[in-house]
Amino acid sequence: MKNRVLYPTLILLAVVLWGCPYKSSVPLSDATEYVNKQIFGKWIPRGMEEKANPEYYLIEQRDTLRYDVAHYQYNEEEKGYTTKTYVGHTTRLENILFMNLQESGTKEYLLYRLDVSDGLMTMYEVTNNIDEKFTDSEKLRDFFSKYMRLSFFYNAEEVELIRK
Repeated sequence: MKNRVLYPTLILLAVVLWGCPYKSSVPLSDATEYVNKQIFGKWIPRGMEEKANPEYYLIEQRDTLRYDVAHYQYNEEEKGYTTKTYVGHTTRLENILFMNLQESGTKEYLLYRLDVSDGLMTMYEVTNNIDEKFTDSEKLRDFFSKYMRLSFFYNAEEVELIRK
């Protein structure tokens, strides 16, 4: 009985604290940038490296312009991993790298800022508090260019990932 109450509460708490990234019907740009090999690999959130079943991301090359991204989370009740899969591509705006992710089976794009350096990647969710809806990538890019350097443009929680 305790687990039936505890797990839903933990999931709800994680959603509230973790937040959700901004969703857009259009990407920041079409896939025109070649894949960045620094992004490939298995990435584990900092602090989870020593866990027996850590959450992790697996990022692989789909083609010369796009990535296959899988997000693995361990489910204690089922004693196994659940997976969400995405296809993504990057867009660079004024030397800031953004990932446009489209979850398998959806038409919306989730937008993240990525700061990548040797074996470390910091992922910032673009805030879902943006009320504006865009149907044109150029207008979305203009909006991002105007506000992307402001701290409130991103959700408070950034995720530091370590390559394993």
